[in-house]
Amino acid sequence: MFKQMKLVAGQVYRTKIKTPTFWLTVLTPLLLPIIGLIIGFVIAKTSDHSPARLAVVDNTALVQTLKTGKVLDAKISEVADVKTAKQKILDEKLDGYLVKEDGKYTLVAGTDSTTKFNETTVKTALSQIELAEKASHLKLTTEELVSLQTPANLTMKTLGKKGESSGGEAKNAANNAISVLISVVIFMLLMIYSNMLAQEIANEKSNRIMETLLAATSTKVQYFGKILGVGLLVLTHIVFYVVLGVVAAIVLKGNQMVESAKSMVGGVDMSFLLYAVLMLIVGLAAYLFLTAITASLVNDQSQVQQAIAPISYLSLVGYMAGIFGAEVPNNIVLKVLSYLPFVSPTFMPSRLALEISTSTEAYIALAIQLIALVLVAKFGERIYAKNVLSYSDEKIFKQLIRNLKK
Repeated sequence: MFKQMKLVAGQVYRTKIKTPTFWLTVLTPLLLPIIGLIIGFVIAKTSDHSPARLAVVDNTALVQTLKTGKVLDAKISEVADVKTAKQKILDEKLDGYLVKEDGKYTLVAGTDSTTKFNETTVKTALSQIELAEKASHLKLTTEELVSLQTPANLTMKTLGKKGESSGGEAKNAANNAISVLISVVIFMLLMIYSNMLAQEIANEKSNRIMETLLAATSTKVQYFGKILGVGLLVLTHIVFYVVLGVVAAIVLKGNQMVESAKSMVGGVDMSFLLYAVLMLIVGLAAYLFLTAITASLVNDQSQVQQAIAPISYLSLVGYMAGIFGAEVPNNIVLKVLSYLPFVSPTFMPSRLALEISTSTEAYIALAIQLIALVLVAKFGERIYAKNVLSYSDEKIFKQLIRNLKK
């Protein structure tokens, strides 16, 4: 039987992977970041990287301080009055001018200038100058000034039911980003491959191909073989993305977007990453079995979307609960949902990432989801065998309820 199952899985895998539609499906989610990288690269290459032209109005001391300290990436000059500065901006000879009156600074930037001033950067630079002037008036030494500017040495740790751990907000943020990514990946892959599996089954039923296939094999072989074949396609999809990510990290080394992604991955707790991957695998497998169950009830291609819609909504429950539940993490309803099969794959990782749930609780949820996977697989086998050659005109939901009762 296993040999026949391998043949069915191989046939599904080879048929789909050779089609342009499959690779278009795989590559489509990458179009947006690729387009963003291309646009960013073009803008970076075609932009004018010359420093901004900034004039200081009637303040020689400030001009000398800005030039000497090099606290601003700008070409500093001095003008006699505001009128002259405004005219130079209109003539596009300046990008902006700086005025100091009564201890207050005003920066006026030209709207037509291609070089823009960052308010935070300018404010930080002027604050450094003000601090140095005050230190001079107070007759502070350079060492004393540096000591005053040295930030406090703080180490963040967290204490929960599973003990004390280091990393603080940085680790939690990285873990949370991965949990969100897992939820998005589950939903995206579910949309793609549940539809693919349902289309495969519906096509064989509507064309009466299934009757021929079952003459040579059993419903059990077809049921598990198709899910195994689609599972291999999911694995190919994920491996392709991982390989592409590694290649991008090597080729685009130094790119801001790539470096941000690497720093995020580097901050992830490896034990959490292992748990998230396990939950991803078990959750996706369970959803595929659910899809096979509902797809066996359809008669033609027009009913496919009707069959997989409830599964899509179910996958969204955990994701939405994770978003809105961050404000009330100890809510009893949310605690129950985090253990609920088919909801926990997209919900429990976010609770573990924020250390609302312990590792023990997370693995209990994983075990419950694994048990649900086995039960749904065995239960689905019976429903699939009963309905794969049935061509009822009843609505899919009514057929499912009738099957559950029996």
